[in-house]
Parts: sequence; C-alpha cells; structure tokens
Amino acid sequence: MGFVGLPVSIFLYWLMLHHKKNDPFPKHGILRLLIAGAVSVVLSVILAIPIDGAMSFLHLGILSDLSGWTQAVGEGAEATAAFLQNANSTVRPTFLWTLISMFFSAGLLEEGLKFLTCRIAVRKEGMIRTWMDSVIAFAVVGITFELIENIAFGMDSELIAALARALAPAHFVFGVIMGYFFGKYRVTGRKKYCWLSFLVPFLYHTVTNAFIGSMSLNHVFRVVGMTVAISHIAVSVVTVIVIFYWQKNRTLDVPVQQRQEALREQAVAKE
Repeated sequence: MGFVGLPVSIFLYWLMLHHKKNDPFPKHGILRLLIAGAVSVVLSVILAIPIDGAMSFLHLGILSDLSGWTQAVGEGAEATAAFLQNANSTVRPTFLWTLISMFFSAGLLEEGLKFLTCRIAVRKEGMIRTWMDSVIAFAVVGITFELIENIAFGMDSELIAALARALAPAHFVFGVIMGYFFGKYRVTGRKKYCWLSFLVPFLYHTVTNAFIGSMSLNHVFRVVGMTVAISHIAVSVVTVIVIFYWQKNRTLDVPVQQRQEALREQAVAKE
C-alpha cells in the first residue's frame, strides 16, 4: 500500500513545476529540492527517536522515580518491561501531552527541518526569482517529504488508511504556506514574514496532529479529530484551486528584485 499516494504526488509535482517550463530553475535546481525533501524525512526519523523517548519518559513519570527505574534496569529485561508496563497502565493519555509531543515531533522537528533544508537548497543564485518560485520550491520539498513518508507508512497499513493519507497531502499545504510567506519576505524584505513562513505551518501542523492523535481519548475528541482529518482533504483541494488561480492570473509572478524598491518605499513612507 506504500505507493497508493504516488498518483497524487505526481499530480502535485506537475501542478507546481509546469509553471516553470518557460523559466526553469537553474541546473540541478529541482534535484536540490528533491534531495532537501528526502534529507528532511531521514533526519526527522532519526531525531524523532530520542525526542519520542524523552517525551515518553517524562509522560510516564520515570524521571520522578529514578530509583525504581534504576532498580528495574539492574534486575534485567523482564523487570524493566514490567516497570514500563506498570507505568503505562497507571498513566492515562491526555490531550495536553499529545499536544506537547506534537509540538516537538511534528511542528518543531518536521517543519523546522523542511524550512532549513529548503532554505539551504534555494541559496543558489537564481533559485528564487519570483514570489511564485518560493511557493514552488517549498511545495516541492513538502511533496517529497509526504511521498516518502506515505510510502513508509503504507508499507504497514491498510488500504483505507493509506488512501486517506494520500488524499490529504498536508505537507504540500504546509509547503505552500511556508513558501508564500517566505516569498513575501523576499519581495518586501520584512523580517516578520520570514518568521511567519515557519510559525504558521509549525502551529498548524502541531495543533491538527494533536487533535487527530487524540481521537482515542473519548467521543468528543474522536469527532473533532475526524473533522480535522477531513478538513485536511478540503484544505488540500482549496490549496490546489488557489495555485491554479495564482498561475492563471500570474498573481505571484513578482520579481524578488523589487525587494530593494519596496524597502525604499517603506523608508519614504516613514519620513
């Protein structure tokens, strides 16, 4: 089931890159973006291990009972497993802990890595000539991240779950948001848009994942989580429509060279 989402990813690649057919990225530019997306996935998997482990230790209260933990480890694997099982049975999952976990593992880690790797990929001269180039670059990184993540997830999941993930390409949406604000930063030179290019997808990813991850808590969270999951599909469709609109009307075909002019206009306006 790992490749169920491949047609969606191919469509999204086409959607973003066909706009560049008459003004392509510099040589190896697309490859740089694909590598950035792949590297961000690999690093997120590696770094998630210690982060998730630390969160589990804090949530289970193991650090508050170091003597018991030390004794269990000293007694061997069976005692350690029993200690963990007892901790799991006495500590109930909560929305707050899910939110904290997603803050680090989804928002900070995944969005941070995509933001960092794409920033590195677009440093080459000519990678971002227009506001739309920024949207395309970050979206391609997000699509690549999503494609690899869906393949890995789909290898050990049912068809319905894999299909649901494929129809809700959230990382594509996060990438478009990130690229929109970063492009606005490159055009206007206003630092707040650079911060927003990370903060908006970071918060969006954190909160939505927290609600989806809390669906097992009770009926209310099950309904809210399902609504949020379905909303990902709706938001993805709206994002595709917006991209078509931007491309048709050349809304974001604003050269980043206008940055200095915009800064001069801002300086004049303040005088």
